[in-house]
Amino acid sequence: MIAVDNHFGIWTVLLIASAFGMIGERLGWFGKLSGVLVTIIFTAILTTVGFIPSASDATLDIPVYDFVFSFIIPVSIPLLLFNVNISRILNESGRLLGIYLIGAAGVVVGAVIAAYLVPLGGETHKLAGVFIGTYTGGSVNFMAVAATLDFLESPLFPSTIAVDNVFTNIFIMGLFLLPAIQWLKKYYNPYEEDTSSKEVELSEIAEAKGGLMEQITVILTIGGLVCALGFTLGPMIAKAIGTDINLNLLIVTLIIVLLANFFPKHLQPYEALAFDIGMFLMYVFLAVIGAASDLVEMVTSTPAVLIFAAITLIVHLIFSLVGGKILGLSLEEICIASCANAGGASVAAPMAATFKMKKSVTPAILIGMLGYVIGTFLGVGVGLWLQ
Repeated sequence: MIAVDNHFGIWTVLLIASAFGMIGERLGWFGKLSGVLVTIIFTAILTTVGFIPSASDATLDIPVYDFVFSFIIPVSIPLLLFNVNISRILNESGRLLGIYLIGAAGVVVGAVIAAYLVPLGGETHKLAGVFIGTYTGGSVNFMAVAATLDFLESPLFPSTIAVDNVFTNIFIMGLFLLPAIQWLKKYYNPYEEDTSSKEVELSEIAEAKGGLMEQITVILTIGGLVCALGFTLGPMIAKAIGTDINLNLLIVTLIIVLLANFFPKHLQPYEALAFDIGMFLMYVFLAVIGAASDLVEMVTSTPAVLIFAAITLIVHLIFSLVGGKILGLSLEEICIASCANAGGASVAAPMAATFKMKKSVTPAILIGMLGYVIGTFLGVGVGLWLQ
């Protein structure tokens, strides 16, 4: 099997996967499937057959993947938020917050059920704790809970890492697909977004604010400045309040939201183009998510760990679907909140953008960041209780 092992080759594969998903969705190649889902599956298959290296293999040093996680994701977030309305955000974050908390409760209940159905001796409470941490927060919480519960040296730790990386990505793929299931979608309210504001065409932007190259330069400069400021203030604020939580993305989000609301006339003309660039960057990131999904590695990991994770996420999804129905939410909103649970802010935001729910991008980030706050406490607390 021919393998791509140079940085430019890997980067080209990511771009091809992104272009395939975006163009295919626009031309209707995939029917009801999202272009994002196709992009993820595309790179997941290439990783599984060994054509490109896995993004989840900690023993590999792949600068391309590091670049995407370190730079692409932070810059894409402000670009998606050039035109946000505070009152709308507060309203929709409230809706997403409710179902997010219900989903978090489902994770806790699911992990407790899994602990009784799949007993693993003295490691059971640790496994429950780390899965609760990662499925209500993220990888940061996973490691924090694992260290607190002395799980890092466990023989199950490598398998748990593999399952967390691969099975979670497969679950997220399913969330992208869920709104396309018509028989299920008909039981939920349709999503309605305020479309009263006039969309700005690219030709109008170029005429009003200079050429397209100037537009791109201004947009990327603003995004870079916002990230630079957020990544400078984040650690300072975290140190001031005595927390180890990474606040960078939350500060980046706060800064761009403040700018968009205090200077709307300056940012709104750039909104359409900025959103398109942000979506392109998100597609590249999601191609890396697919590259982290080695399907063979997941299947060959300890089956008990896989079953444990599956029970946890299935119960979580049941809680989310039932809770969303009771709250009168759309299936898309439920999927975004569930994605914030399982994948965090960096995946929930592009899901909202992919579903054409621009006003839900910021709330998706905010509830994802909330998970970073509560995930460790929930994971450690329930783990110790089960012990």
